[in-house]
Amino acid sequence: MQVKIAVVQFAIHQFAPRKNLKKAEQFIIEAASQQAQIIVFPEDFVTGPLSGNNAFADYEGQYVKHFQKLALQYSIDIVPGSIIEGDSTGLYNTTYYIDRSGEIQGRYQKVNLWLPERSYITAGTGIPVFNTRYGRMGLIICWDLMFPEIFRAMVRQDVDIVICPSYWCFEDAGEGIKHDANAEIKLLNALCVTRAFENEVVLVYANAAGSANYEGIEEHLIGRSQITVPFKGALNLLDHNKEAMFLQEVDTAILQDAEKSYEIRKDLKARVKC
Repeated sequence: MQVKIAVVQFAIHQFAPRKNLKKAEQFIIEAASQQAQIIVFPEDFVTGPLSGNNAFADYEGQYVKHFQKLALQYSIDIVPGSIIEGDSTGLYNTTYYIDRSGEIQGRYQKVNLWLPERSYITAGTGIPVFNTRYGRMGLIICWDLMFPEIFRAMVRQDVDIVICPSYWCFEDAGEGIKHDANAEIKLLNALCVTRAFENEVVLVYANAAGSANYEGIEEHLIGRSQITVPFKGALNLLDHNKEAMFLQEVDTAILQDAEKSYEIRKDLKARVKC
């Protein structure tokens, strides 16, 4: 199946959701005008990372409802990055898959929290895979990319396309920066290609752009949004951290060729262990 995907490497206005939502709609309009069928935004792109500033958490589902309306208005499937949503049990880093009729087809709460999130975000527990008109879809968020187990759980549910909104920075390397300033770029690029190959999936990775300075924290995003597949690796890669959008046609038939060649899914279903 052919599917045209728009990936937005979005420069976030910290704690300015109105500005971010207005700009997001312009990207949606542009993507729809170029016949994109899915558009994907980065993690935390509506508000920027909360860093414990819970006043910007969404307790009423206002943001997902906003994107449901946009999906219907512009007839395009939307993955609205991720949203910090709250209920009586805590705050969750949540992403959605909204189809072009405005219906929510999938919802995922981040399981593998990044270190600063752990003080105020509650980890999710489920790893859903769901049907869309473009195949079986799975959602993860940023640091989840580091954990092969989450991909194996999706593969066992016959996932075809995995979408990963992200907020990934140079500074995430911590002590690693003194060894290589570009450590996180090397890590991310390796992960995106490896996860596509080893799981026979299409991986759609959307990172934020630019830099941020809030509450005494300065961060520089690595960008490098990309779509990867088996055999070919990166079909499209923004090799920078500036704001941009790319559109990429993907043929999911390549996944069948990967299974014929590697039989990874057959082995997993047979519970073959190395």
